[in-house]
Amino acid sequence: MKNTKKLISYTFRFSAEGTLYGLIVSLCYNFFNQNSTYYPSDPSFTTKFATPLNAMTVSVILWALMGLVFGFGSFVFAIRQWSLLKKTIINFMIYYIGFTPLAFLAGWFPLNIVNFMIFTGIFILIYITIWFIRSYTIGKEIREINNKIKKK
Repeated sequence: MKNTKKLISYTFRFSAEGTLYGLIVSLCYNFFNQNSTYYPSDPSFTTKFATPLNAMTVSVILWALMGLVFGFGSFVFAIRQWSLLKKTIINFMIYYIGFTPLAFLAGWFPLNIVNFMIFTGIFILIYITIWFIRSYTIGKEIREINNKIKKK
């Protein structure tokens, strides 16, 4: 029962975070493109729906699913038996395989080989950047803890 409650809690949390991030990104997209009307994704995405409300509803669902992919995918790093390299590769695969179809469905890039390759390159670049930042901050925290232990 305790695990079920945790699973439900994580599901709501990750869905909410994904929705929040999706909304923030979509607002930034609209401000950047100086749109006078709000679009949850590219305007061509919105035209695929009968009403803007339908487009927004589908966007919220996709953003929530993205939150689930990234939230639950991060649990890979809690597996103590695996090396950091294995965790990173598995995490990358979960994120890429889970996120790519959702990004396509959200209308973030048209499905053709050129855009797919560009998306993949950007995804890899962002993943590596975040990985290095996290590795640096975790290393810094470990050094601080070790220094505190040495002082005692």
